[in-house]
Amino acid sequence: EPSFIDQKIGSNGDPRMAGTLHYIHQNNDQLNDYEKCLTSVGSIIAKYDSNQHFPVYGFGAKFQGQINHCFQVGPTAQLAGLSSVVQEYRRVFQSGLTMSGPTVFAEVIDMAAARARSALSEGQRTGRQEYHILLILTDGAVSNIELTKQALERASTAPLSVVIVGVGNADFSKMQFLDDFANQYSQIRDICQFVQFSSHAHDKSALTRETLDEIPQQVVDYFYHAHGIMPLPPIQRHDS
Repeated sequence: EPSFIDQKIGSNGDPRMAGTLHYIHQNNDQLNDYEKCLTSVGSIIAKYDSNQHFPVYGFGAKFQGQINHCFQVGPTAQLAGLSSVVQEYRRVFQSGLTMSGPTVFAEVIDMAAARARSALSEGQRTGRQEYHILLILTDGAVSNIELTKQALERASTAPLSVVIVGVGNADFSKMQFLDDFANQYSQIRDICQFVQFSSHAHDKSALTRETLDEIPQQVVDYFYHAHGIMPLPPIQRHDS
């Protein structure tokens, strides 16, 4: 069950300044780049969630002088619907937090993998199968490639896929290692996909195709190839 959305709150400029990636427009109908990405990519992945409740976390912010690379966004562990995700994203920037680098993914990847394993264990007790998707939005390349590789290697044994979306016009060429990493090690399951939002922002079908491109095979690799688990019968839904 893909049910995890994560948003980066890092080195994007002062959110009070017009033109920066996190600038919140006075007119709520006008979205900044992160909000556009949340609603576009988020709506694609949200279709595969059964209850439309999403845990949302931020990283790359400073609280009381301490840099935090994994903190809850919103008052509850899960937010109901994408509209609540956008609402709480905006509220974060009214709280007076200070954004701070470096760009670190390892903590949110480890946390998402732990959540996915816990959900799978709980699901097995009730006859359900669980699979999660971690969506990370970032404005730039990761600061520590080796730490990120280690986190992806640890997460490769969890029922998890990671979709990382580059927001803005930064140079994302260094992020290619995310797509190539698993190919270098046959024992590591490929779980990561990088998508540059600006390349597909005006083509919803291309954005959908790019976002979901590797996920079906990753699900099959985890359940069938790694664990010999066949899919459950499809759930019958009856529209009212």
